[in-house]
Amino acid sequence: MRFNTYIVLSFVLVVSFMISLVGTSFAADEMVTVQGNVICLIPDYSKGTVNPVIATGPCNNNPPHEHIIVSKDNKVYYLQGLQEGLMKVALNPNHTDVTITGKAEQTAGGWILYVN
Repeated sequence: MRFNTYIVLSFVLVVSFMISLVGTSFAADEMVTVQGNVICLIPDYSKGTVNPVIATGPCNNNPPHEHIIVSKDNKVYYLQGLQEGLMKVALNPNHTDVTITGKAEQTAGGWILYVN
């Protein structure tokens, strides 16, 4: 059971890494502004799952995790970018009705927003 958990989590990390590599090389040049709720994807290693959470404060004290933003028109963006831009998202105490500006790209796996 524990071995399967590591395999699933490893697969998710590899896919995320591949998306970020491919997406970085084809990022659009146009800046867009997305307004919506930032969702933290907190891993639960004991269950081998991910818990989506809208944090009520800075989320940097949680285990390392990814973020998505769900726009007001229900479009989901996976957040990517340099460490500085991603830390701004994690350290922001407000995760509801947030405005994030970056470069958006639609890929086969969905939308990616490259934050600055």
